Amino acid sequence: MRRHTIIRTKFVLLVAIVVAIIASGCSASTSTEGAVFGIVTEVTGDLSGVESFVVLDEDGNSHKFVPSQKLEVMGQAPTHLRDHVLSGEPVTVLYHENSAGELVADEVTGEMSADT
Repeated sequence: MRRHTIIRTKFVLLVAIVVAIIASGCSASTSTEGAVFGIVTEVTGDLSGVESFVVLDEDGNSHKFVPSQKLEVMGQAPTHLRDHVLSGEPVTVLYHENSAGELVADEVTGEMSADT
């Protein structure tokens, strides 16, 4: 009887693992993740927030991003992106694509020079 219980427990664990793998695979296929390195050429929004921004990559392609709810730009508010438009300092944007096809910026890294 004990052997039957062990086999049933292993079977239940195996099924749980398979379900978890399938579930994680499904959620991963609905979003695209990536990174873009370039310069910020445009920021839309007002002084209190950013609605979107554009990064021009090294190949000359423009990428329009919308900020995620928790986006910080090098530890600062997303409005800091305007400083990068003026300075031309490059940034790296880590993003995912939402269900509407928008590129959602999750993190922006880069350094401002000491003279700006």
